[in-house]
Amino acid sequence: MIDNADSHRGGLSLAGWLVVVALCWLGCARIETPGAAGADGATVPPRPDAAPEAAASLADAARDMPVDLAPPKPPCVNLQCQKVACAGPPTSISGTTFAPNGKLPLYNVTVYVPNAPLDPFPSGITCDRCGAVASGKPIASTVSDAQGKFKISNVPAGANIPLVLQVGKWRRQITVPSVTACQDNPLTDANLTRLPRNRKEGDMPKIAVTTGPCDQLGCLLPKIGIDAAELGVAGDDKAVAYYRGSSFNLGILPGIIPAANSFGPPNMHPATELWNDEAQLGKHDMTLFSCECSEMLSTKSAASFAAVTNYLAKGGRIFGSHYSYVWLQNTPDTLLSAAVAIGTNFGMGSSPLTVDTSFPKGKALADWMKFVDPAITYGEITSRQVFNNVMSVMPPSALAWASSPTVASGADAGVAARPRIITVNTPAGVAADKQCGRAAHLDAHITPDMVPPAAGAMFPAVCGTDLSKGEEALAFLFFDLSSCIQDDSMPVIPPVIVP
Repeated sequence: MIDNADSHRGGLSLAGWLVVVALCWLGCARIETPGAAGADGATVPPRPDAAPEAAASLADAARDMPVDLAPPKPPCVNLQCQKVACAGPPTSISGTTFAPNGKLPLYNVTVYVPNAPLDPFPSGITCDRCGAVASGKPIASTVSDAQGKFKISNVPAGANIPLVLQVGKWRRQITVPSVTACQDNPLTDANLTRLPRNRKEGDMPKIAVTTGPCDQLGCLLPKIGIDAAELGVAGDDKAVAYYRGSSFNLGILPGIIPAANSFGPPNMHPATELWNDEAQLGKHDMTLFSCECSEMLSTKSAASFAAVTNYLAKGGRIFGSHYSYVWLQNTPDTLLSAAVAIGTNFGMGSSPLTVDTSFPKGKALADWMKFVDPAITYGEITSRQVFNNVMSVMPPSALAWASSPTVASGADAGVAARPRIITVNTPAGVAADKQCGRAAHLDAHITPDMVPPAAGAMFPAVCGTDLSKGEEALAFLFFDLSSCIQDDSMPVIPPVIVP
C-alpha cells in the first residue's frame, strides 16, 4: 500500500510524478545521438518510435492512478470525530432559551457546541462585534428565534455533549446526557436551557444600576431571575451594584413619591461616584439609569457627560427611561447628539406604542410580545405614562423601535408620531464595524411611581415577582442590549463555526 503522506511529497500525487517522469524520459529519448554499437560492431540507430511508446505507457499508468493535488484533509479533533454523516435527518438538538427565571423565552441567544474549553471573559467593558468566533471553537451553532426556540443541526452524537447558551457576557455551559445520531434530540427542561441565575452557574455581565424615585429599572433584575445573592452595592463581589440616585420632590410630597433608596440594597453609594468616574463606569458592562423625576443637572457635570460618552464609545451599554435622556442630550459627541434629537416641554405621548416591524429586530420584538402575551394586540406596547422628549432619530446608528402620537397640549401637540423606544449604537455616525457600544432609551415610565413601598418592605421583595406589560418589553431590550454590535437594521448575523 502506498503511504498517503509519501504520495504528496513536493505537493504532487504519485500520478503527478509519473507524468513528470514520462515527460523527462520523452525529452531525453528524443535527443539526436549516435546509435549504440551492436554485437557485430555496427551502429544500431535508435528506434524513432521508442520515446512515444514509453511516454504512452507511463501516461496510461498515470491516468489509472487517482489524481489528488489537494493537501490531505486534517484529521478530526475531539467532538468533530463524533459527527455522523446521516442519510436522512441530521443529528440535532432543539429547545427553548429562557431568562434566568426559566419562564421568559429569549430571542437571539447563541447556542453552540464547543470543541475546546471556554476562555474566561475579560473584566470590564469590551468591544463585542457580531461575526467573531465564540470561545471554545464551536463546531455547530444557531440562534434562538422570537419565541426563544432553537434547533442546532449537525451536532456530534454520543454521551455528555456540551452545549453553550450565550448572549453578550451572559453564558452558561450545560451537558446533554445523550445525543442520538440522525434524529432530533429535544430538551424540554426549562431549568436546563435558561441563562445563569448566579456566577456559580455560569458567566454574567457586571451591571450597575442607579435608583430614582420615578422609575425603578433595577426591579427588573430580580424579576427576570437574577439571584438575590448577586444584588449588592459598589465594592461588593457581586454581579450587580446599585447606586443611590436623587430623591427629587421628597420634601414637597412626602409619603407620595418613594425615596430613591427604597429600591436598592442598604448602604448604596451615591450615583455621582459612578457617573463622575469613567474608570468606575468601565468596570460595568451595562448601566441602568432610573428616572430621577427631573434632569437633576445639579448632580451632573460636563465631566459626567464626557465619562458616560466615553464609556459608550468603548463598548459600554446603558439603558435609561424618561429624564435619563440627559445622557444623550448633553453628550460632548456632536454625532451622538445629532443621531438622537432631544426636545423638552412638548406635551405628553400616548399609549399604546406602535412597534416598527419594518426591520428584523423590531419585528422580532412584536412577535415576541405576542408570543409572551397572546391577549395583546400585535405590535402594541402598553405603558402607563408616555412622554414626548425624543423628537427624532437618525438611522442607521439610531433606530426608533416604537412610536406614538402626542396628545397633550404643547408646541408638539397633534404630531402624528414621535419615537418612544430608541437605540443608538456608538460611536454614532461611523460604520457598524467600528462601533462598540449601545444606548437604549424609553421615553416613558416602566414601573409605578407615586407608590411608596409598604412599611417594612425590603429590597428586593419590594419589587414584586411578576413583570408588568412594560417590563416585558424592557426585558426584551435589556437582553438585546447585552448582545453583540451590528447594524440593527439588518438581519441578525449568525454565529461563526469552526469547520
